[in-house]
Amino acid sequence: MTPEDKQTTKVIKRYQNRKLYDTQDSCYVTLEDIRDMIKEGQDIQIIDNSSKEDLTSVTFAQIIFEEEKKHKGILPLNTFKEIIASGGEALKEFVQKSWESGSKEIQQVRTFVDKQIKPTVESLQSIPTVAQEIRNLKTKIETLERKLKEYERSKG
Repeated sequence: MTPEDKQTTKVIKRYQNRKLYDTQDSCYVTLEDIRDMIKEGQDIQIIDNSSKEDLTSVTFAQIIFEEEKKHKGILPLNTFKEIIASGGEALKEFVQKSWESGSKEIQQVRTFVDKQIKPTVESLQSIPTVAQEIRNLKTKIETLERKLKEYERSKG
């Protein structure tokens, strides 16, 4: 892997006036900009400029809050109540269960691919051979048709 292939963490500084500054691109950004960066797969870290405290999780929660305000009901109200009541433990459990469920689904897809798709793909790899056989048969048919015409001409 070359250094260019490695994904670098984009550092965003948060100032006391709550402005967010992208240190890599040298410009101010909004929560929506950070949301878009995350959707694009960028690795983001938000640091308080004066205390150097990591504010990444707080900022991500803020982005989720803003999305919730816009889209009304991303998560059920009871989910938020459980998160608050458990001091975040419910969220941790939710994420862990989602991760485990996702891992199981990925394994099921892998099993399906191995059992169903892989043999089909392997059998399709013989298609060039089949195509060559078809070309050979076409050539033989053309030769036979030509010989048949010659035979009919000689008899006719």
